[in-house]
Amino acid sequence: MSSQQNKKRTVPLWRTVLFYATLTVFSLFAPASAEERRGKIETGSFVKISGEILAGSDISAVAGFSSFLVIGSDEAVDSDSKENYIQLLRKKENGYAVHRNILLLQGNQAEGKELDIEGIAVEGDSVYIVGAHCLKRQKVKKAKNQEKNRKKFQADRLKEERNRNWLYRVRLDKEGNELERQRISLREIIRQDPVLDPFSRIPGKENGIDIEGIAAKDGWLYIGFRGPVLRGNYVPVMKLKFDDPEKTYELLYVQLGGRGIRDITKVSDGFLILAGPVGDGGDSYQLYHWDGKDVISGKDLKDGEHG
Repeated sequence: MSSQQNKKRTVPLWRTVLFYATLTVFSLFAPASAEERRGKIETGSFVKISGEILAGSDISAVAGFSSFLVIGSDEAVDSDSKENYIQLLRKKENGYAVHRNILLLQGNQAEGKELDIEGIAVEGDSVYIVGAHCLKRQKVKKAKNQEKNRKKFQADRLKEERNRNWLYRVRLDKEGNELERQRISLREIIRQDPVLDPFSRIPGKENGIDIEGIAAKDGWLYIGFRGPVLRGNYVPVMKLKFDDPEKTYELLYVQLGGRGIRDITKVSDGFLILAGPVGDGGDSYQLYHWDGKDVISGKDLKDGEHG
């Protein structure tokens, strides 16, 4: 086992909450096991997961598909392999077991080792996986001298890792076998948009472009942005169709009290949005219900009418 695997890492609380909340919600709609029907599974009991979870300390996205959970990480498996996977976990009597690993991306030094998965959504037989589409600034490290750390704030030190700029659609059969995959990038759409373009040159977590959530509903994709948060605390959501993103996309707006979108998922009457800090600060997290309509107001609209 490598030293990287031995190294202990702390999983952020919001990711832990997201992961186990999804397990709970997914379990409500999954077929009940014999033990569950007999009432032997107690609410709040531990969920057992068997098999190797790849990049397990960096799980960043999860969704339900058929009898599976689909999970992904915002890190490659390790710095040597530079492999980026989604994993299918099959529901068992008292938990989940790793069923299949699907390699999405083999990273490289030139274009980045990470896909940086920040959202997974499912509709029909399609699984959608979105990367952050953000610029990256290196972190200040105490092990480096001050001059090297100061230079990390210079504009010429910003990194664009192109492998973060992908949106995948993977079609699966009911047993989790891959049928087809396609990928597109939203980077050019972002750069050509008059609202988003100025933020495309600012790093994520500094109010630059930073995608962190995706939902699929009625043939449309809803891409949630952690940043930017605009004046008046408006946060963009990009709505588009995967097969024709340039012609179908539009920006909708939500208000989240100064927070950005940290995840978004569909429900029967709209969406749930997990909102949290844009940066690395300790601001609060909040759960919102959104009806899917633009919240921008105007004098041309009737009272209670959305944009």
